[in-house]
Amino acid sequence: MKAKIGILSEELARKRMIRIAEGKVTSKEHYPQFLFESLAALSLLLSNENVELLNLIARKKPNSLYGLAAMSGRSIKDVTDTFEALSSKGFACIETKGGQSRPIALFSIFEIVMGNSLLL
Repeated sequence: MKAKIGILSEELARKRMIRIAEGKVTSKEHYPQFLFESLAALSLLLSNENVELLNLIARKKPNSLYGLAAMSGRSIKDVTDTFEALSSKGFACIETKGGQSRPIALFSIFEIVMGNSLLL
């Protein structure tokens, strides 16, 4: 599934809020699901390694974080910390069925939009 991510400075976020208050922005249809203040902030969460982990989850569907750690060659602590960061922002979740907790990648494709296009 594809996530639409917006890069929006604090100044542009304020401008958008004003446009919403004025009734000039009515549709959220094309607005990003996720907002970050900068590409640097986004790249901390969606580094190459973390995107690879999301893709691995989507492709291989591991039964646990331990299974994911084994598949990825990363330590369980690293996988757990990364997964917690990704899930706290809404990019992944844990599915619990029958006493088992399985990691789920909610998104593995990303579209990034920036700047003034977000004001519409």
